[in-house]
Amino acid sequence: MDKLQFILPIRIVTEWGAPVTEIYSVEEALTFLDNYPKGRESPVYQRALNSCFAAGAGEDSADNARKALVAFSRMMGILAKDSAGPAWWDRSDDSFKPLVN
Repeated sequence: MDKLQFILPIRIVTEWGAPVTEIYSVEEALTFLDNYPKGRESPVYQRALNSCFAAGAGEDSADNARKALVAFSRMMGILAKDSAGPAWWDRSDDSFKPLVN
């Protein structure tokens, strides 16, 4: 697997009725963020953009870039409602860890 590939794609719906966009890698995330409507940026957008640039430059991980984009997508309300991970994925902080009682 490419080190800039996400372990799971990020599923995004940019407007009601639009098809779901799946983002599989840091490069795709950067393209998405670069094409995001200007004027709607926020500090969370900037963090996602910076994290993706850092991952692309080898200064951060693809996992951290993915987490930053997921945080941005959630905040903007564009994360697809059907985005689901495996049963062992604790989505409360978008990290991968076993669910134990």
